[in-house]
Amino acid sequence: MKKIILALSLLTSSSLMAQTAYVSDELDIMVRSGKSASHRIIATLKSGNKVNVTERDTDTGYSKIKLSATRDGWVLSRLLAKSPSARARLAAAEKKAAKLQVNIALVNKQLAELQLKKGSLDSQSAELSGRNNKLVRELDQLKKTSSNAVKILAERNQLQQRVVTIERELEGFKRENATLKSSSAQDWFLIGAAVLLLGVVLGFILPKLSWRRKSSWQSSF
Repeated sequence: MKKIILALSLLTSSSLMAQTAYVSDELDIMVRSGKSASHRIIATLKSGNKVNVTERDTDTGYSKIKLSATRDGWVLSRLLAKSPSARARLAAAEKKAAKLQVNIALVNKQLAELQLKKGSLDSQSAELSGRNNKLVRELDQLKKTSSNAVKILAERNQLQQRVVTIERELEGFKRENATLKSSSAQDWFLIGAAVLLLGVVLGFILPKLSWRRKSSWQSSF
């Protein structure tokens, strides 16, 4: 029983002392002059470096890589991977994320500018709509005014025609009046001439009539 309690206490203390950790991605690969650990180190490569493999030896577990156009070296094949290291991928991802953040900021800026332009366009659209409504009202008013003007013009033409007709009738009346006046003057002239002639005739006749009466009266006595 004591052993069990002691084991549990050791497990508990060891679990309390344990901490979470991550394996570092930093790794230096030794490049050797030959395909064994006994060959001298001629170079080191950082984790994430890209190399060109020209030969693989499955027996020794080494791969031959190109260090330069005239220089080769050997590294452990198990230290090479077909894809970039996690650190390299993380750096690329962070670079891409930073670029995306820049693009997002640029897009947000463009979006804000477009929103401002949209607000300006909305304002201009509202203003143009108001001006259009005003012009439509003015056009309707002009149509009504034009219609009234056409009616007024037609009435004016009718009035002018009536005035011309009345003037013609008045001229006819004037001519008739002048004719009547001339005829009346002629009639009065004729009447005066007739009265004058009658007076002359009576002037000749009346003395003779009075002379005959005297003669008849004298013969009766």
